[in-house]
Amino acid sequence: MGGYASRIASMSNTAVHNVYRGCKRKYIEEYDCDSESDYIERTLHTPKKRKLLTTAQYIYKTLFQEEKGSDITVFILGRAWRLHKVYISQSPYFASMFSGSWRETNEKVINVEITDPNITMNSLSTVLGSLYQDEVTLEPKEVISILATSVLFQLQGLIDECADIMIETTNSETVVPYYNAAVSYGVPTVKAAAKRWLEVNLLNYGWQHPPFLKEIAPDLMAELVASPDLVVLQTEFCIYLMLRIWLFAHVHEYDDTLKIDDYFKNHKWTEPFLTTEEGKEYAAPFKALKMKYLLLHEQDDKILYNDNLIPPDWLYNAYREQWHHLLRVDGNLDRGPVQMTEEEFSKECFRCGRCVEKPGEHTWRWKAFHYGLDLVMTVDTTSLRIMRNHRADTEHIKANHKEHKILIKVCLFSLDEQRQVKHVQNSGMLRLRLRKNTEHEIMSLDKQLTYPLYISVNMQLVTPLALEEEKTSADVVLSDT
Repeated sequence: MGGYASRIASMSNTAVHNVYRGCKRKYIEEYDCDSESDYIERTLHTPKKRKLLTTAQYIYKTLFQEEKGSDITVFILGRAWRLHKVYISQSPYFASMFSGSWRETNEKVINVEITDPNITMNSLSTVLGSLYQDEVTLEPKEVISILATSVLFQLQGLIDECADIMIETTNSETVVPYYNAAVSYGVPTVKAAAKRWLEVNLLNYGWQHPPFLKEIAPDLMAELVASPDLVVLQTEFCIYLMLRIWLFAHVHEYDDTLKIDDYFKNHKWTEPFLTTEEGKEYAAPFKALKMKYLLLHEQDDKILYNDNLIPPDWLYNAYREQWHHLLRVDGNLDRGPVQMTEEEFSKECFRCGRCVEKPGEHTWRWKAFHYGLDLVMTVDTTSLRIMRNHRADTEHIKANHKEHKILIKVCLFSLDEQRQVKHVQNSGMLRLRLRKNTEHEIMSLDKQLTYPLYISVNMQLVTPLALEEEKTSADVVLSDT
């Protein structure tokens, strides 16, 4: 004992410290062992998640991609697809082929002829593969091909998915191809969405992009021009000017260096172009114009005459009708329409519009004669209003009767990044009695509206000639009776 104590006493401070550290290390090691045991215990009782190959994934990988266990070979576009009747019979196309008295019922190898250029190897892989899966990923850039293939194999679920994607991704690049595909494959929801996009954007976007206008076929353009829901910016004559650009894009190779106005000013045809063999193909959209509203300004009339696109006989009734209305208003025989159906209003009304780029108060008028009415429109962040201006110093022809009735319908639109309508506000058809220098509020603006704000206005300021003639005929019958 004494020897051990003397040895400790003779140790240096460093040695003593090392002995202490050794004891401490032993304590820590004992403590760490306990912590490790706790950790292991927790680990053994903590569930671990691992992503396993699902049944659907296994089926797709093994049966479709690796083609194992195939009992039918289908040749499509030169490729042999080794498939399985039990899966591809989900398609009514194949189900009917494998049942009844069809020759293919008991065949092990069948051939499917493809004549549609929209059906590709990629779309076939996606659509046939979807029969082996419980979900499918569709690329918007390939959606038309997938739609075409889905229609061939009569897969309504996949058709509906394609339709949803097309509606969601309708924009300036896709709208015309989507419309054409919807017509070809019978998808009315996509057709309606594409047409609505075109009705809202044709004037504002198409005007600035001739290559875009060139994509639009004459029958579709005629339908758009005739549509009661077409959003017209400025006036009807602006539709005519847009059609000049559309016509130029179709009959002449578009060139940024060639000014369209110069092309029509220096044209070579001596008879109205739309009556020529070359021009007849493009006549329908021009015929769809409301001719009487092309004649509201002397300068517009001059452009029509110089262009020599529209034959004079198309305009004869328009000149007659406008002159007739002026005489009736001047003679105090017509103070505006009393009543019209929605259909009559859509057919007869004057179409105009405006794009307001930013919030604030904006006031404007459409500078053309309105049968003696000088109509001023004002919009701010809260309301849209109309006033019959009757100042003594106005340069417009003035109708002096105290009150004039009009029918008006206003639609306000806000668009998203794809130029799709994200909010619309519709006034419905309103009947207003306009007195001199009196302002009327048409509508209070929804808070959801954003800028730029598109304002589409349809107005009827006089009793349509057709309704006047019907009334006259009825009066004659009553008096005879």
